[in-house]
Amino acid sequence: MAGSALLDANVILKIANLRPGYRVADFGAGGSGHLVLPAARFLADDGVVFAIDIHPEALSMLRGHRSLHSLLNLYPVRGDIERFGGVADIEQGSLDRIFLINTLWSARRRASIVSEARRLLAPNGQIIVVDWEPQTRHAVAPNSADRVAPYAVDRLFSEGGCQECGQFRASRDHWGRIYSH
Repeated sequence: MAGSALLDANVILKIANLRPGYRVADFGAGGSGHLVLPAARFLADDGVVFAIDIHPEALSMLRGHRSLHSLLNLYPVRGDIERFGGVADIEQGSLDRIFLINTLWSARRRASIVSEARRLLAPNGQIIVVDWEPQTRHAVAPNSADRVAPYAVDRLFSEGGCQECGQFRASRDHWGRIYSH
């Protein structure tokens, strides 16, 4: 996708209020490293960043980024975020922040994503969700029928046992929410 031309990862990371020692994960990271590379640089030796994706090609690209940029705290992880227990390589209740950036619009089992995120989230952790505005007309936006409205995602997370603890405007074309459990 258009990456940083549409979303500034540093703005999202600032909103997420990352702290030294945090363990964070990007669900559906993709191969570009758009969010995980700046997160790994920010946390450096004082934190861990998991880039979770189901596609081997994306993970291979992320391993290349990890080597190229010497980001030893970045761990590409194969996992199925749409299945409870589908991210087996990360300890339950261990993540301080989970990012779902432009992921829900393409997901088929959204409720399962919420369940898997809750399973991996630490007691005081937060889930940062950013997705496409329902009415945007941006050329690279997904089909409007595929987009998810923020109120529908609020209901999804509420039904999944999470509470909303913040809203933000991620870009002109994206809305953002913060959830906890």
